[in-house]
Amino acid sequence: MSPWDLVPASSVFVYETNDCKSCVEQLQQTSMWSILRKAAFYEKPADSLSTIFDVLNANRTGKLISAHTTRKDDFDFIFYIPAGKSAAVPEAWSKLKVSEREFNGIKIYELSLHKQIFSWSLIDQVWVGSFTPFLIEDVIRTYAADDGSPFKNDIAAAYQLAPVKSDAGNLYVNIKKFGQWLSSFTTESPDLIKYLGQSSLLDIKSTPESLVLNGLSLDSADQRFLLSIFTNQVPVPFNLKTVVSNRSVMFMSYGISDGTKFGDALQKFAARKKPKFKDSIAYVNNMTGVKVENLYSSIGKEIGVCFLESKDETLSKVLLLETSNGDQWIQSLNTIAEKTSVDTIFAETYSDYEIREVPVVNFAEKILWPLVTDFPNCFYTRTGNIIVMAQNLDELKEFLDDIDQENTWGKSVAQNKFLESTLLEANISLYLNTPMAWNILTHSLHPKWARFVKEHQESLDALGMGAVQLSHLNNSYYTNAIWSFDESASAAVTNDKNDKKDNKDRNKTNKYLTNFSESISRFFVVQNHSTKKDDVFIQDSSNTVSLVGDDGKVLWSVDVNKPIQGDISQIDYFNNGKLQVLFATAGQLHLIDRLGNYVSPFPLTIKENDPDFLSIVDYDHSKKYRFLISGKSGKLWMHDKGGENLEGWQPKAVGGKLSTAAHHHRIRGKDYLIAVREDGTALLMNRRGETLKNFPLNLDARFSGDYYLETGNSTATTSFVVVSRDGLRIKFNLEGKILSRESLIKTSPDAVFKLIRDKNDRNYVIVRQDSRRLTVLDENLHEVLSADFIGNNAVDVKLYTFGGGKEYITLTDKTQDLSFVYDTKGNLLTNVPIESRSIIVRPSRTDKPKVFAIEGKSLSIMPL
Repeated sequence: MSPWDLVPASSVFVYETNDCKSCVEQLQQTSMWSILRKAAFYEKPADSLSTIFDVLNANRTGKLISAHTTRKDDFDFIFYIPAGKSAAVPEAWSKLKVSEREFNGIKIYELSLHKQIFSWSLIDQVWVGSFTPFLIEDVIRTYAADDGSPFKNDIAAAYQLAPVKSDAGNLYVNIKKFGQWLSSFTTESPDLIKYLGQSSLLDIKSTPESLVLNGLSLDSADQRFLLSIFTNQVPVPFNLKTVVSNRSVMFMSYGISDGTKFGDALQKFAARKKPKFKDSIAYVNNMTGVKVENLYSSIGKEIGVCFLESKDETLSKVLLLETSNGDQWIQSLNTIAEKTSVDTIFAETYSDYEIREVPVVNFAEKILWPLVTDFPNCFYTRTGNIIVMAQNLDELKEFLDDIDQENTWGKSVAQNKFLESTLLEANISLYLNTPMAWNILTHSLHPKWARFVKEHQESLDALGMGAVQLSHLNNSYYTNAIWSFDESASAAVTNDKNDKKDNKDRNKTNKYLTNFSESISRFFVVQNHSTKKDDVFIQDSSNTVSLVGDDGKVLWSVDVNKPIQGDISQIDYFNNGKLQVLFATAGQLHLIDRLGNYVSPFPLTIKENDPDFLSIVDYDHSKKYRFLISGKSGKLWMHDKGGENLEGWQPKAVGGKLSTAAHHHRIRGKDYLIAVREDGTALLMNRRGETLKNFPLNLDARFSGDYYLETGNSTATTSFVVVSRDGLRIKFNLEGKILSRESLIKTSPDAVFKLIRDKNDRNYVIVRQDSRRLTVLDENLHEVLSADFIGNNAVDVKLYTFGGGKEYITLTDKTQDLSFVYDTKGNLLTNVPIESRSIIVRPSRTDKPKVFAIEGKSLSIMPL
């Protein structure tokens, strides 16, 4: 009897070994194998494993391993080894305490080690074993059945394919069960995989940099799976990479060579699986007069879905649809938007784009299911021949910014290097940016696997980009799956002391120290528009400003005569992709380019001689900048690009000092300018400086710190959040109504509070400080960290959110000139405090940030 005849129907996949011993050994030496083994035997005692693996690793030829879902959050394996006339109890275990029981007339042996039971049996000269006893019973039932191996029957077509011999083995996959198996790890397993296909046969190969699976995947004879949609399509290149944001956690790409045949196949598939979508399209057609099905013929070569990390650490989707007739798509979408809008048609100009909304719930899903799912809202625009749709208006704007700034996969050296290792042409491709994915996955993992990720995070950091691709080939689909990994990152987490020392020495060489002749008073990290690296803009006590490169070298210096007031900003003054630095001093506005030259007509004389804050206003992202200056006396001035003071802002008196800079927000196509005074009064104004109805709003509390904007998809669901010094969190809306007034917990009578908004406006924290300790709370009022070494000392707290789980909080004790860096899980990342008067952190390729710090006359740039 063959081991194949014993494989139960419950098997998700089966791994079959071959005779290439060196191939298997090479695979087992990779960090990927190490991670897979840790996951496969997670929470099983190590000493029992070492005993059992001595037997399992023997007799490789003909051995099978099948995977099975055993609980909602767990899985296990069955091991099959041709035994011939060998004894049922391996000699290595003969001295151990082994119990016996019988099931359907066949003996089952069980070995108990540290509450872990390993069961096995000898069935017709095939030895089978598992850590889950009932799986052995499944094998016995399969043996007793008359219809052969149910799993082999399920994957019959794949089993008939010829596997490669000179590799690390073969993987036979039941695709539908594989989709169900993913639910063992996460509560949000995508339905797409369950619909994808019937079975796959994949060969396993490894290199020091990657694990590669390639082979063939098959649809069923009646073409009931998603692969049938691409039966009449040929593979196409991945050209959408030029518009895929570098912030993408995952990207699904669908290659289409014939839009008409694709549309017919997609509609037939949807009608068979979910008939209600056909009814939905008919409803849209009847209501608008647009025949949605006619749009399929002008679909271009690709459809793609970007999955990006949103503010609440969930995934937001952006749909990219290449067309051969962009005008037809936009005209049809505009007509649908006009016919289905109840009150007003939403339309907004943003840079060179016109953004509109189709107010039909799940419109994108209705026309493209199952390629697009869970897409409740639809904001759309066009870039070239690509229609861009998004669930969220702000996410769409950020995505368009990434395209304009060439912050895309097509312009990324690292991404292109990986993409060169994948199939150049495909019909279905899934690309996963694994380092960015862990932060999102953690929130949807079952508790057991969330613990696993936390315990093995350093090992998991070795994983890089991954891709799974399928290309139509005759009556099957050539399949290629590749996962890259960084062996150097894996080596960095070993227990080898020499490796750790080498890493420390390497970090030292990346530290730069720049000394100035005068003490440094202010500093800011800016972007080099040419290299995209971080430069440092500083001002010393002599009022000289300098630009320092990322290697610590001073590039130029300019004397500006007076101290900088407020923050600096980088703007693209000439709208040509080059950035300049804008800042204010008493009575002047300055704009200096990257070479240290003033941009004409700057410096400009302004009437505000005591500026407090400077903000940039760009109403429609067209680079027609306005400069909003807040005076310490409570006056607001608005200047255009030429420095002229605009009507309504000559000045606009707000009645008192502001607690933070005034800012502009565009919400559902309308412009709002908000100013919050320290005495607890909020003002909301329009572009002309006119105070809106129900404002000024007296919030009856004194503020310090920032405000935070909670943006919804309507003005009704949008609100501002502020925190008072004595511990009130207040939310108010655009209509001047106070939505909530919440008292925060005081740990002592002298406790004071402050809201700190992160530098990318993605979230906020609340700082509570008293004489005993400083505590940082997240927006849900859960404690993030607590520091008892600061007390009532003046402290500067900053929050940084860079995405992909790279979130940091910095504390600088202004009395002791000591700085500390934490992650948002409360872990202190600086075992030794950084001696500094101020610090800034920026992301790096590792899981630790880069730190910029000033102390006296010195600027330090160093990895943490």
